[in-house]
Amino acid sequence: MGAVIEAATRDPLAAFLALLAVGVALSHLFFRHSPLGRAIVRIVCLILLTAVLIHADIVPYQPLQSTGAPVRDVVHAVLKIAWWLWAAWFVVGILHAILLVERRPREGRLASDLFAGVVYLAALFAIVRYVFDLPIQGMLATSGVIAIILGLALQSSLGDVFSGIVLSFSRPYRPGDWVNIGGGTEGRVIEMNWRATHILTDRGDLAIVPNSGIAKAKIVNVSSPSGIHGIAVTVETDCGTPPAACIAVLDRAALNCRSIVRTPAPAVAVKAIKRTGTEYEITVFVGEFAAATRAQNELLDMVYRHLCADGIDLAAPSTEFSRAAEACATASRTRAARVLELVDIFRPLAVQERSALATKLRWRLHEQGSVILEPGSVLQSLFIVAGGVLSVARDDSEAGAELRRLGPGDYFGEIGIPSGAVSTVKVTALTTATIYELTHDELAAVLAASPEVSGVLHRLPPRGQIVGEESVDVDSADAASSGQVRTWLAGYFHRRYGVAAD
Repeated sequence: MGAVIEAATRDPLAAFLALLAVGVALSHLFFRHSPLGRAIVRIVCLILLTAVLIHADIVPYQPLQSTGAPVRDVVHAVLKIAWWLWAAWFVVGILHAILLVERRPREGRLASDLFAGVVYLAALFAIVRYVFDLPIQGMLATSGVIAIILGLALQSSLGDVFSGIVLSFSRPYRPGDWVNIGGGTEGRVIEMNWRATHILTDRGDLAIVPNSGIAKAKIVNVSSPSGIHGIAVTVETDCGTPPAACIAVLDRAALNCRSIVRTPAPAVAVKAIKRTGTEYEITVFVGEFAAATRAQNELLDMVYRHLCADGIDLAAPSTEFSRAAEACATASRTRAARVLELVDIFRPLAVQERSALATKLRWRLHEQGSVILEPGSVLQSLFIVAGGVLSVARDDSEAGAELRRLGPGDYFGEIGIPSGAVSTVKVTALTTATIYELTHDELAAVLAASPEVSGVLHRLPPRGQIVGEESVDVDSADAASSGQVRTWLAGYFHRRYGVAAD
């Protein structure tokens, strides 16, 4: 035993191996939380080990020659094994650095892990061949048989793995993209790994889809090539209105929506003309897929309002008698009465009361581009949009930033009636627009005849206050300011005309 220890102490490679082990242990101790520091130590050790092996005439890629001294042979074998492992680690580190410099997406980890496995496997075969001096042909043959057995046993899992590799290279989607897999699973990709892709659906659920199923399915990436996403809705109107007139109304309804983008422009197409009605398809686009539902809801609401304001009914299967009765009922209502049905303030009124109020409305026609309301104006009437689209924008240093758009059933001017506040915005007609005016005296008479409407003023949120000290967007109006406006209006009529408020 003493002779073995003495031979080890005389061998400089043994001393170098001991120093190398101590250095590795110290690097893990001092650089426990610094991966960069450990990497620098490994690179330095690899360079020193290469220089020592070359100086000792030990070639790593040649079979190890026996020296007749067991201790020396073991030291040489350990140094060569360490060299091959560190060399494999260095090559894998270079591959990871290339992926990092090129800013590859997270799915690039699949490719880097695959390359790392191949490199370490090659290092293992090199150690068997050049350190232990064993033939690797038999190992390769045996590993091939084992691979066949494992492949048959793990066919499904291996299918997912190789499909993940194919998806990683082809990149049909990336983490963060909105995708639709096979017309069923739809959501945002949050992770890709060897086996599956994790998708967060619009309902907040996590769907884990195997890669093999994705590779065989139809993939629709709604985030590529841009984030713009198209929405198509179908509307069927009665056959009593010419398609050209309906297309013009539907175009105005699309223009009334602020949730959709203007490029590409919305499109309306006639899909079919049948006895029961005419079918139209409206195609609009949103800036991102997440806004599709909100934009579709807004678009359908605007379509309903514009069709109702223009006296165009939706198609519905019915008998000839019921269809004729419905046509008579529609014809008996004037356009003003139909518009009042869309105004939330007057919904508590009976049909006869709204019809009587409609006779008091005075209408004005505004051409496209005309300014309806200037900043600084004081309105003493309630103005109701009967047709067309109006734009409400600030007229200040922000270059007239648009606040919202008004369509049939929207109104403005109610703050100016009780408070005398001035307008701070500009209202412009984006299309030819029809506006009804109702003076405060006429409105007060209606409230006096129907006191319950005064209480409704407290509860109904306004669709948008555009006259007053501050312009309020419908999406940002809070309950406090809404209740304050309603209190102003109800209190004013109560003091002047004795109308009770709920």
